[in-house]
Amino acid sequence: MTERSDVLVIGGGIVGAACARALAIAGHSVTILDSGAEAGVATQASAGMLAPLAETAPEDPMVGVSVRARDLYAELTPELEEETGVKIGLWSDGVLKVAFTEADEADARSNIAWQRQQGLNSEWLPAGDLRQRCPWISPEVRGALLAPEDGALEPLALLEALLISATNHGARIVRGEHVEEIRIREDAVVGVRTASGSRDAGAVLVAAGCWSGRIGGLPRPLSVEPVRGQMLAYDWPEGQPRAIVFSGKGYVLRRGSELLAGSTMEHVGFDASVTAEGRAKVEQEAARMAPGLAGKEPRRSWAGLRPGTPDGHPIVGTDPTVSGLWYATGHGRNGILLAGFTGEIVAHLFAGTPLEYDLTPLDPGRFWSA
Repeated sequence: MTERSDVLVIGGGIVGAACARALAIAGHSVTILDSGAEAGVATQASAGMLAPLAETAPEDPMVGVSVRARDLYAELTPELEEETGVKIGLWSDGVLKVAFTEADEADARSNIAWQRQQGLNSEWLPAGDLRQRCPWISPEVRGALLAPEDGALEPLALLEALLISATNHGARIVRGEHVEEIRIREDAVVGVRTASGSRDAGAVLVAAGCWSGRIGGLPRPLSVEPVRGQMLAYDWPEGQPRAIVFSGKGYVLRRGSELLAGSTMEHVGFDASVTAEGRAKVEQEAARMAPGLAGKEPRRSWAGLRPGTPDGHPIVGTDPTVSGLWYATGHGRNGILLAGFTGEIVAHLFAGTPLEYDLTPLDPGRFWSA
């Protein structure tokens, strides 16, 4: 096999699909290689939240990138839906981070003040207003940080639309193709080796989620490890408006007729199983926010493996020493939020055109500097 592409994208998840689409639109010949064999794929297990302000903290170096990533979906979603006919289910009704204690409230108010200093939109929602918005919320809650422009979408629908759009613009998808090794010659990428043979390429983009570091031939260890997240689904309280609520230890949100509750953060290797202990933790925190869930049996449970990094920031950009080797991985629990903008970043970096955002927190070389 000696087929050649401008870019081989390793991984057909949400980030790989977004990058492949952006590169194909830019005129590159792109092939996505998706092994399709891993259990616990992050996109399939995701809640699909777009919550950069509900989850950020003061001085977060990622806040500019994260807010731009959220706002990009207001442009990208109608474009994708018109092109592909896939309904992505974007909504921006706002996200709440509730405060149970005086210390929680102080932290929330401090965060709101910092966000406003950055020109961002958030506010404090007193307990009475919060209960009008979410009648099912715990009476112990003192109020909440409201990020009115945050929201959510349907992860699998977004993935489907991105892949359709990528192929519409000329990208190819090869499923069941496991990349065994990246081929490098004289500090430059020449392609990959798979179980089926070799594929030549001018560039290789590693977007294989938590499996990225297991690809052979990498010039150095890649600081991406699996982080298991277990989730549950209940019936959404009948007659109640949709909402997304964080507590700092978990979240609940409505998707269709279901209430999704999550999520654990477990460093257990590549084990994507649901455990009694993990399920109990999610049940406990969900009932803390929504007491009506106490004692109720979930409809279903599942787990996914997120690609985590030591500092919690993605690895996006070119390898510092190997020409043609690129990364778009390590997005952790923000893969859906950051996917669309990651594609835009990669396409700009490929073209050598600047972006106005500080991409230093994403620099692949940050873990390898002496």
